[in-house]
Amino acid sequence: MDLNEISKRLFCAKRLRGVVLSKAQTLDFLQDPDFYNYGVEQDRLLISMSAPMRRLQQKTQVFPLDVKAASRNRLTHSLEVQEYSRLIAFAMVKYANKTDLKPILPAMVSCLSNAALMHDIGNPPFGHFGESLIRDWLKKTVENRYISSEISLVEKDDLLTFNGNAQGLRLTNTIQGLNLTLGQYASVIKVPYTVKELLLGQGKGTSGNGIQGDFFSWSYANAGVFLSEKYLLDAIRENCNRDTRHPFATIIEYADDLAYVLADLEDSYDRGLVDKYTILKLCNNINEFSELDELKEYLSVDKIEKLFNEDKTQALFYLRDVISYFYIRDLALAINSDFETFVFTGEPDFSMGNYPGITTLKMLKDFENQHIYNHFEVQTLDLSGASYIQGLLGQYQKLLFESRENFEKELYAKGGKPFNMRIASRISRRHKKTYQEFMQSEQFSPIYLRIRLIVDYISGMTDTFAKSEYKVLNGIH
Repeated sequence: MDLNEISKRLFCAKRLRGVVLSKAQTLDFLQDPDFYNYGVEQDRLLISMSAPMRRLQQKTQVFPLDVKAASRNRLTHSLEVQEYSRLIAFAMVKYANKTDLKPILPAMVSCLSNAALMHDIGNPPFGHFGESLIRDWLKKTVENRYISSEISLVEKDDLLTFNGNAQGLRLTNTIQGLNLTLGQYASVIKVPYTVKELLLGQGKGTSGNGIQGDFFSWSYANAGVFLSEKYLLDAIRENCNRDTRHPFATIIEYADDLAYVLADLEDSYDRGLVDKYTILKLCNNINEFSELDELKEYLSVDKIEKLFNEDKTQALFYLRDVISYFYIRDLALAINSDFETFVFTGEPDFSMGNYPGITTLKMLKDFENQHIYNHFEVQTLDLSGASYIQGLLGQYQKLLFESRENFEKELYAKGGKPFNMRIASRISRRHKKTYQEFMQSEQFSPIYLRIRLIVDYISGMTDTFAKSEYKVLNGIH
């Protein structure tokens, strides 16, 4: 595969609409499909200046509503993922086998950087726990006899697939109208299929027979595109010449794992959730299972303990650097062992060798699941967040049981029940506009769109705003 073919599969500078300067002027001539780097740089500006990007600074990483400025939030986490994804791109060039990737390195770095900034943009308040709470609410909602009679089966399945990745696509394109390049959108979709396609077995892994492999092993509940964004997925398939996962989406997922695992270990140590001796035991376990002498040497318990005794901060930095080096190197080697397949399918080939860096991070993830995420302090903070999200969903659920006529009145403050009219007035105009546009298209049932409206609004809140709104609606202020 030559560099031109690789570029066509990795980059697509086309947009659904041209570069819009005003309602009357669209600069389609700026959309040069061969000048992919220009489009990607435009995307960076659009992403960086968007409101959802700014909201990430008040969305949790592990410790919700934390007043400590040193703890990570979704924005700082995204910046760390950005840096690791860039390093992976450089490593791919360094360890390239047949194809010299240097000419497209700037575009790779830019596209990956943008994808990293976007990868958590659709996450609801209180992280993955908040995500699961919204899914639980949706499950109970669609099982209601009245709601169930008002939506189709495929709409019901689609609502049950709520996840931050698909919501991010909906948020940036449908709600915010960022109009990014199609290649950039493709680079952030983890599972490039709708729930309907997955249920019909149309998702393609390496073999083309359903979703297969470590990176295509999700249930249908993780569909990366809602039915409401199927139009965007169709445009990506048509213009980007791919119906499988984009390679950059895989790289971002690996960079995401690396960033959060290393950061959560550091933050948890700083807060006293884990101590030096627990970390030393972890290093010893890694060494026992590792087959690489070089890694054992760097992570020897004596060396790590000496560093902790001298400077605990430097010891943690050292651990981060060692683990990230071997992880990034091994990932780049696996990608380049069959680069052509990676470009076509988005799946690295780990069958050709031993990759201790990947194994080490997996052990670290297992360690954190046991010692950090199940810690009493973390779970206590999660429970506080749960009360806010469940409380908000419970209040806004009242809007689902109004007639279409009454709901429309309440939504635009023209009548209806006084309480419903007041809570509906708190939904942003942008969300209402999206709802109205879909209602006019008549593609989906009104109740489906009403549920989407509520989820769009609440999932877009920051942790602090969700807490504030909960207090207002429950008379705590």
